Amino acid sequence: MRVLRGFALLVLAGGLAFGENKVILKKPPKSLHKYYPPKSKNFEFLNNMYIMSTSFFGINLNINEGNWKGALEWANRLRDTYKKTSRMVPEWKKYFKPALADDLVKAVKSKNVDKVIKASKKLGQTCASCHRDNEIAVKLVYHYPSFDNLKLEDPVEFMEVKVGKYMEKMTNSLKALRIYLTQGQKDMAQEAGTNFAERVRGLRAMCSKCHTDKASEEIYMGKNLESALTKLEELLSAEKLDQKAIFSTLDRISMTCAKCHNVHLVPAMVQEALAK
Repeated sequence: MRVLRGFALLVLAGGLAFGENKVILKKPPKSLHKYYPPKSKNFEFLNNMYIMSTSFFGINLNINEGNWKGALEWANRLRDTYKKTSRMVPEWKKYFKPALADDLVKAVKSKNVDKVIKASKKLGQTCASCHRDNEIAVKLVYHYPSFDNLKLEDPVEFMEVKVGKYMEKMTNSLKALRIYLTQGQKDMAQEAGTNFAERVRGLRAMCSKCHTDKASEEIYMGKNLESALTKLEELLSAEKLDQKAIFSTLDRISMTCAKCHNVHLVPAMVQEALAK
């Protein structure tokens, strides 16, 4: 008996829509919203993706072991889930070809490996086409926490602001510190530096909403960052400001900023763009 290899990989290949020298992200359709938080916590659409991916592999696995009965059970499960999913998002109807799911079931019933491979590839290509056009945008919109509804209290101005505005204020404090320090304006540099340190510490209120375990908290807002902030405050309180030491300490702090940005900034920017 021939062994099936790789046809299930077709539905596992996520991707993007590619144009010449550019990548195109398509805005997810509105009808998809009801299958993800905050409207639903059950992830119905995503769970169907897992069921279909597992079903593809179930067919493959069972045929390779000579278990055609088991393969047929997974083929039926795949067909039923595929057809159910095709009705969930009307805007994506063009990607689904239910007749091909029926053809796969027939191929498995025939116990003909060549027919199963051919039917599987045709059906898998419909999944791959949708993944190529939509998967990355969907992950960025629905699988990353949104900052839109979060607010922070600015510890300097004692007012509640959205996350974007808070980041702007914090960044401006850092820029002001660098500028005043370069210009030799000690008092202004000390004030800007103190404001910056306070605003960095204030981020814990936001981070702790998702990073609830000690390990992740330590990575982003732990001892290394606190040590650098304390060092910055010590340097700023000195009789004579040591520019080199202060800039070196700011570089240490910026490493924490970079780690967070690497995880959250690009998804947040894409979410904002796709929301327009």
